[in-house]
Amino acid sequence: MSGLRGRPVRCGYAAEAEALIAAFEALDSADVLAPVIDDLPENPGLCLDLGAGSGRDAAWLAARGHRVWAVEPVAAFRAAGRQRHRGHPITWVDDRLPNLTRLRGVGLRFDLILTIGVFHHLSPQAQQEGLTTALARLSPQGRMILSLRHGPAPAARPGHPVDTDALVASATAQGMRIRRLIRGAPSIQPGNRAAGVRRDWLCLSRE
Repeated sequence: MSGLRGRPVRCGYAAEAEALIAAFEALDSADVLAPVIDDLPENPGLCLDLGAGSGRDAAWLAARGHRVWAVEPVAAFRAAGRQRHRGHPITWVDDRLPNLTRLRGVGLRFDLILTIGVFHHLSPQAQQEGLTTALARLSPQGRMILSLRHGPAPAARPGHPVDTDALVASATAQGMRIRRLIRGAPSIQPGNRAAGVRRDWLCLSRE
């Protein structure tokens, strides 16, 4: 997924949009979110999907009664999401981490913020900035779920190392509780799994 500010990475996603959209949509959100599915809000609320890609997870949440805002900086993904998931109440926004300038202007607070496979496209400093920006968008009862990618990234969509411990320390310093931390889960995508890509799942809560 994408949600980043680096133009070369966005161009890399745009250049392979057709194949990537097919790959995204081939996965079932329930399988993708299986490690943290028990951490999703019990009741429908206002959700934010950061780096929503083609809207697979946004649509899955909307189908369960949530009102969803999908932030995605790649125009081809937004267009595909609007077309594929037009039956779901999703508000699409052209914005990106770490600043989320347009979203901040709206002033909403979200009960769930979902960020899958995004932070590795940000520099270490931008990862910290992005976390702080996102946490400021949480409602008092809100939860944030991050899937943090570790391992090789395609040359056209380069990544940075992600220091999970540094993000945990930053979150706790901002008053967040660690609901769940899963380290080293294998990627659900066969190609990434074969390449040694693994993910840490981090669920944060204000409760």
